[in-house]
Amino acid sequence: MSLYELVFIARQEVSPVRAKELAKKVNDFITSKGGKIQKEEYWGFKNLAYEIKKNRKGHYVFFILDASEVVIHELRSQIKLTQDIIRHLFIKIKEKDFDKKPTKMLEENEDRDKQ
Repeated sequence: MSLYELVFIARQEVSPVRAKELAKKVNDFITSKGGKIQKEEYWGFKNLAYEIKKNRKGHYVFFILDASEVVIHELRSQIKLTQDIIRHLFIKIKEKDFDKKPTKMLEENEDRDKQ
């Protein structure tokens, strides 16, 4: 099993609750196939750098997954079939000592919310 980062962007029309439901589906899929979720973060509703499928904003969700390559390919196929997800990116991580603390994106969101 290898570590992967996954970031997906859900359409602007879906609610934050629906975006978190999509994250739960990813979580359930990985755990049902014998993988583990090392980290999961909802980064929030953000502007996109450019318009994607008529969307100017999107809900960003981040994962660190511990799963086999076969499971990742199956998940990629499932994500492509989901119409509420407009973009996704998988990256294989070589180092196994990632931080358990929140990512920079989540910290920036929390700082912005406090102001």
